[in-house]
Amino acid sequence: MFNLPNQYKVGKKIPMKDFIPKDFKPELKKKIKDIVKSVVLADQVMGEDIHSLANEEYNCQVIQFYDFELADIKKAAFVANLYQEIIKSPCVLRLYDSRNEVYSFALKRLNQNDKTQIVVTDKLLTGGYPIAMPSFEKNTLQNELSFDNIKNKTNKVAFYLEIYVRAYILMNDKLYANIKSFLSKPIWYNERTVIEVYKLLYQIAVNKENVQKSISNREKMQLNQEIRQFISELDKI
Repeated sequence: MFNLPNQYKVGKKIPMKDFIPKDFKPELKKKIKDIVKSVVLADQVMGEDIHSLANEEYNCQVIQFYDFELADIKKAAFVANLYQEIIKSPCVLRLYDSRNEVYSFALKRLNQNDKTQIVVTDKLLTGGYPIAMPSFEKNTLQNELSFDNIKNKTNKVAFYLEIYVRAYILMNDKLYANIKSFLSKPIWYNERTVIEVYKLLYQIAVNKENVQKSISNREKMQLNQEIRQFISELDKI
């Protein structure tokens, strides 16, 4: 996936009985079995060519890339949400049926109350791409997320963060006129700047959504004023 070097190739089919938590209720186990036809661990970034990171916030030793074959791509969001919570390591899920595929990403950190557990802070699911037909959007995603295009390989958290934010920009390219300019800017070498850009973009998205829900003109004016401020801050980066 994403032109990862051969050293990270795995290609191991995971038996479904080992991939469904034993404490799930029978109804949920059946639902998963009805939807998921097969799971393959396609790639796994491990070892220290890209350093692991262990501190108070993260314990990232591996990044995993899975292929999920589904009976129906319409169930992709359900499967992605479920397995991004189950899989503790940062991971990319490629979910596909006979016609289309989507990609799932999630930012995770350690649960500060129980550091054997993780907290998923942000999730992202791409739109659907046809499997058999050429797709400009799919090619753009694959090029942007290709291993050689990822600039920050300081450690696995920074590496995955860059993958996530590049995908977020592509999936939200209408948020802000100059959003795609960040793909070619040298921000990626500085993790703090990447986080700053992502937070500003995320706040714009939240405010735009809230503008649609707002009843009073006063609320809308306040939200739009904040959006202009976020854009002004992005323009300075």
